[in-house]
Amino acid sequence: MSNTLSGKRTPAVRDPNRPKRPMTGYLIFIQDKFQELKREHPNSTPKDIVTMGAQAWKSMDEDKRRPFMIQAEALQTKYQGDMAEYESKQGSVGHAPVVEETAAPTKKAKKSPPPVTEQPPVEKAKEKKSKSIATEGADAAGAPPKKKKKSKDTK
Repeated sequence: MSNTLSGKRTPAVRDPNRPKRPMTGYLIFIQDKFQELKREHPNSTPKDIVTMGAQAWKSMDEDKRRPFMIQAEALQTKYQGDMAEYESKQGSVGHAPVVEETAAPTKKAKKSPPPVTEQPPVEKAKEKKSKSIATEGADAAGAPPKKKKKSKDTK
């Protein structure tokens, strides 16, 4: 599986001619008991039925599990023979041929900002404060004159 630019994974390409892996003894047991449990518990969900099957498998002793394990071993032997034949046809052991995928439309990558280059520090020109001639009522910075408070003379 490979990552794409968008961060999503693309599914692995599987060779349709490659043999499927065999079922285990447990899966053979569940497959066998599923219909029986479904008839006994018609209102149960498939999840509940599989849970009941798992509990039944755990409670079984080795003698009762043996027939399912023998079937699984037979399937495993058949699988190994099929894989040997498949690999001999492929020419290289353990490697499936590379299957080209059709190119799916991909999103364009966002443009990255241009690289930041350091510039030499620019010295700020010293501002010369011109001293203006103080006008009547104005201060040295050139602010307007303040209003004088009127005094209240009551006579």
